[in-house]
Amino acid sequence: MPEEIAYKSIIMRCDKVQENAFREVPHGYVIEHYHSGMESVWAEIQQAAGEFQHETQEGTIEYFYRAFGRDENLVEQRMVFLKDVNTSEYVGVCAAWFSQKNGQEIPIIHWLAVIPTYRGRGCARMLITAVMKIFSREYPGQMIYLHTQPSSYQAIKLYQDFGFCMAKKDCYGTAENEYEEAMIILETVIKKDVFTQMQRQAVD
Repeated sequence: MPEEIAYKSIIMRCDKVQENAFREVPHGYVIEHYHSGMESVWAEIQQAAGEFQHETQEGTIEYFYRAFGRDENLVEQRMVFLKDVNTSEYVGVCAAWFSQKNGQEIPIIHWLAVIPTYRGRGCARMLITAVMKIFSREYPGQMIYLHTQPSSYQAIKLYQDFGFCMAKKDCYGTAENEYEEAMIILETVIKKDVFTQMQRQAVD
């Protein structure tokens, strides 16, 4: 994650899922749902991906409980891990989670992460595909949200493939929307045609 890219809060919203972006898990990988004890695996993946760099694993696990609660049945239904069958290594994670907007529960993509050695292999796309399928079952037809930042510009392009658009004003939960400031930064780090499409597709 490029440290020189300033942090700004980005909200993205998907009004219509683009299923042509889906990627099924190929031979050699498997999607597994969370089970008891995997909070340590979640912490390891997040730290390997560049998050919680100034936190201990124990502190990162505590954050896990703050973010997802202690209802293991719910986390089992909503959190997916990607595993390399050949090495038995968990290489990525994502949650089909939820937040609040105007007093109603809304679906959000939460804490997507892939370890650096597996980036560029389509792992994030596989995880998002798995999460979107959960949403189609749990929140059919609803708009889906996520929160990100300019340093995750490669993920932003991937989210666009699935139908997510930059939100100019929309927000949810406690997240801020710093669209204007974020776009100034993104214009300097992504290709011009991608940025132009991003601007054109932005939603209110």
